[in-house]
Formats: sequence, structure tokens, C-alpha cells
Amino acid sequence: MGFKYSKPKGVIVPIITPVDDRGNIDEVSFKALIDHCINAGVDGIFVGGSSGMGPLLEDDQWKTMVKVASDHVQDRCILFGGVICTSTARAIEKIKYLDECGYKYMAVTPTFYITLSYEEQFLTHFQACYDATDMEMIVYNIPSCTYSQIPLSVLDKMAEKGMYRVIKESGGDKEYFSEVLKIASKYDLVALQGNEPDIEWGFLQGAGGIVPVCANYEPKTYATAYKAALDGNKELLAKAQQRASAIRETLLVQADNWISGIMYGVSTLGMGNGKPVWPLLEISQEAKDRIDSLETIDINED
Repeated sequence: MGFKYSKPKGVIVPIITPVDDRGNIDEVSFKALIDHCINAGVDGIFVGGSSGMGPLLEDDQWKTMVKVASDHVQDRCILFGGVICTSTARAIEKIKYLDECGYKYMAVTPTFYITLSYEEQFLTHFQACYDATDMEMIVYNIPSCTYSQIPLSVLDKMAEKGMYRVIKESGGDKEYFSEVLKIASKYDLVALQGNEPDIEWGFLQGAGGIVPVCANYEPKTYATAYKAALDGNKELLAKAQQRASAIRETLLVQADNWISGIMYGVSTLGMGNGKPVWPLLEISQEAKDRIDSLETIDINED
């Protein structure tokens, strides 16, 4: 529909959403975290994704998060608004609010809870979301949360119709991502890699960017990875992957719950209290101790 925008590339941080002890958005910490990422040289911020607890927040909390991010980011970088809902009608409600707040990009997943199982369901949902706005639609595949993987045939059909120009792929299936890259090449699209263990591999295969949750903690490492990929510096790219994997191992893999782990990690930098919203719980003291021992570094100086 209508006006089109430049295709987002580079490092898009799926920003976490710090909350206070009552579960309300901690606006001071949220703004500080956004600045922490932008000042490190990332290319964009993704608000209200899985790591941002978008589907878990109350409607008023979600609206606060969306508005604060829009007002604070302004035109300093790319800004995605997450549309992750249980129904198409709920998705369109969120799309309308993103529109009101001036967003240019919306990241839309398949609906969840009732798992989508055939092609027409996916096409109906994405078509309705696309038709509801002039925002650019980023197609977002994350089967670990939606329990459905967008069929490659659906991606091809939507690309042929010009419904999207960017896909965020977080499935962690290399074979699937390789097929996504073929579709991206066929239609001149951008494929964003959302699986952190595959950052190096994805760039070498032709990914146009990455969406790494651990960039909340150490954004410069991921900005360095992207620059290394652009420069063809395979040695530095490999070094960035090694560091990214070490961060992920501590913050996500050994942290009881990956969202709570990254939230606690960011709190050790002075942003937020490290607490998620229920039913997610704080990580154990043992996990906290491991994260406390992690220190941010600059791999360019290491």
C-alpha cells in the first residue's frame, strides 16, 4: 500500500522493556537502554517483540511502551513496532495505535494460541494486516513462540504481491533460512537473521542484518559484527560470533528463563530492576551470580 520506505538492514535490537515493582513501564530505564544501544552504533530498535514482552503487557502498558519509544527514538534510527497477537482483529488494533504514534515499520507474526496450520490462514492474516495501514510490514517468523512456521509458499506469494520487503527469521533452522534467502534474492528482499548462534553463518550466506536480543547488553559487539560482514573481515566477524555466543551462554542458556536472564543482565548495567512481568519469574541466585561475573568488553580493543 501507498508510501514505501527504505529496507532496514544492519543491527536491529529487539529491545527489552524494563518494568518497576508494580509492573509498570520503567520509562527512565527504558529510555536509557534505547540510548545505550543507539550510542553503540546499532541501526534500529524493535519495540514490543518477544524479548520486549510485547504479548505479555497489559494494553495500557503496551501503549506506553510504544509511545515512549517513538518519542524518544524519533529519527535517530529505524524503529519497528511489534504486532504479536492471538487474532487478526487484535493485531489490527495494535497496528492502528502504531500508526497514531508515527511508526513506519511494523513487525507482524502469525497469530498464536490457536496454531495456524494451512496456507490460507497465514495469507488471510498477513493480508489484513497489510491492508490496515501504510506502514511497511516486516514479516516475522518465530515458531518457538507462535508454534507455526510461515510456509515458504506463503512468503513467496506475499513477496510476489509486494506485501513485504523484509523478513525477520528467528526459527534457527538453517535449511529454512537458506530457502528464505533464495526468496529474498528472487524478489530483492532483506532477510534479517534472528538466531544468535548463526550470526556469522547468516552474514556469510547473505543475510542483510541481525536481530540479536543480547545486543541489549553489549550492542557494540553486534554493530562490529555487521561492519565486519560489510567489510569482508572474516576474522573479526568470527571473533564477534565467539563473543556473542559467550554472552548468550551466560545471559540466556544458563539463566532459567531467557527473557528474565537478559533483563537481569541489563539491570547489572544500571537499567531496570531485572524483573519480568508474571507469569515469568526472576532468575535464580545461581544464575544471577553467573551473570554478575560477566563484564562488557569492546572486541575491537581486546
